Amino acid sequence: MFKFKKPNQHGVWSMIVVPIAFGIAASGFTFLHVLLYIGVLAAYFMSDQVFFYLKKRKKDIGYIYTASIFALIVLISFIPIVLYRNDTFWIFLLMLPLSFINAYFAKKKNERAFTNDLIAVIIFCLFGIISTLLNTAISNIQTWLPVFIISFMYFFGTILYVKTMIREKKSTKYKWSSWIYHLCIVIVGFVISPLVMVMYIPSLIRSIVLYGKKIKIMHVGLIEIANSVFVLVVGSMYLH
Repeated sequence: MFKFKKPNQHGVWSMIVVPIAFGIAASGFTFLHVLLYIGVLAAYFMSDQVFFYLKKRKKDIGYIYTASIFALIVLISFIPIVLYRNDTFWIFLLMLPLSFINAYFAKKKNERAFTNDLIAVIIFCLFGIISTLLNTAISNIQTWLPVFIISFMYFFGTILYVKTMIREKKSTKYKWSSWIYHLCIVIVGFVISPLVMVMYIPSLIRSIVLYGKKIKIMHVGLIEIANSVFVLVVGSMYLH
């Protein structure tokens, strides 16, 4: 009756962990952060089942049944957050139309589209804002905005980099977009803080040095996990 599609988007794990962790670094930890992580993880599993169902020609309702279980976990996790911090409701609400865009790309079997990746990055970075708002007011822009900005800058660069390593290996457009973008965020990082500049330097190096190399997809993922850990540590130091 129940069907479960094992997620294969390995890059999502860093997008789940990093923005919320940045929010904790910026405003402090509360037990609700545990619920937030559980809810985000459940939301990812839920959407993955729904998207898989949508893009299959032969529909199997078992994936929707499984998605409904994860949806219940999402509600149980997120409702206490909204009740405790009413401001987060509007952030959650903003995610709904963005999620529908992701569903559209899944329906069209075009989940690797640049726009789809961009929407996913925005959604996960919004969770960073929610993480920050658990211990600060939405009017405290100087606390939650940097969490969103440095998360988005990193993951947007990751979109470009992964494209050049896997699906757009021969695209000069993506190659130069990736190289120029990563150079720019290092410069912008220096303007924000030398620590932020240091945070983005490995991303610049790997985007240039690894380009054109024959590297297995698994190894690309492992390198990105290591880079994400570095970004997490240095970024948290800056935000703390």
